Amino acid sequence: MPIYVSFDSADVWSNRNLFEIDARTCVRKRVSGVPPDYFSADGQLWGNPLYDWVAMEKDNYRWWCDRIARARELYDTVRIDHFRAFASYWAVPAESETAKNGVWEKGPGKKLFDAIFDAFGEVPIVAEDLGTFGEDVVELLQETEFPGMRVIQFGFSPDCDSTHLPHNYPQNCVAYVGTHDNTTLLAWLWEAAERDRRFALDYCGFDGENWGEGGFQSPACRKIIETVFRSPARLAVLSFQDLCGFGSDARMNVPGRAFGNWLFRTTEETVEKIDTAYYQKINRLFKR
Repeated sequence: MPIYVSFDSADVWSNRNLFEIDARTCVRKRVSGVPPDYFSADGQLWGNPLYDWVAMEKDNYRWWCDRIARARELYDTVRIDHFRAFASYWAVPAESETAKNGVWEKGPGKKLFDAIFDAFGEVPIVAEDLGTFGEDVVELLQETEFPGMRVIQFGFSPDCDSTHLPHNYPQNCVAYVGTHDNTTLLAWLWEAAERDRRFALDYCGFDGENWGEGGFQSPACRKIIETVFRSPARLAVLSFQDLCGFGSDARMNVPGRAFGNWLFRTTEETVEKIDTAYYQKINRLFKR
């Protein structure tokens, strides 16, 4: 579930009073995005209208409760993208051409989730808590007890003891080899700096010379996948592209780029080539 909705959506059109837009002219006042980060020097300017959290609080966040209710009809578990904006969010003037000139604003915090808990009781939500972090996000995760996310690709730096390295994972998290925003695992191995790649291979116990070998039985990719599956995380997630050992041409999405994303497709023949016996084995071995 993306945290924001599109400016031209039925949600905005029928609930203009709940967003930072002029109710008469529909002109956006401020828009969504994130400041400069790992993925982009200019930040990411998403352009969605921001929520008017004061207006939403007046009816005890009814719009959000309706949204969660609909998601519960469709899915077993809901991963809310950009969860950190519930704690504090980046607000950018609507006329800005990049996300550099925004400001942090306080989000609704626990009040929103209290309303959701009152409506539904325990809700199976995964908090996508990546990106710019802060103590307010940590506190909100602790208060809601939602599992956060860990991505092993983000941990492969020999210079720090990253929270994204599996030996630091709490049990209450979801561990990813890579998300939709990451390049594929094989592509990361080829594109990484030598010392980062060496650290990753050593960390995961790969001691061969054929680290660049891809495909359905890629030996280096398998070592990294097994390291994630071996972690104490409640759930481990592996992308289809990494099941197949594909390279950068199979990447799903490049954050901040407005074209060429979400175009990956596959064939029945490719699906049949996946080594299902291997994945069944590691699921049994690591009690997944």
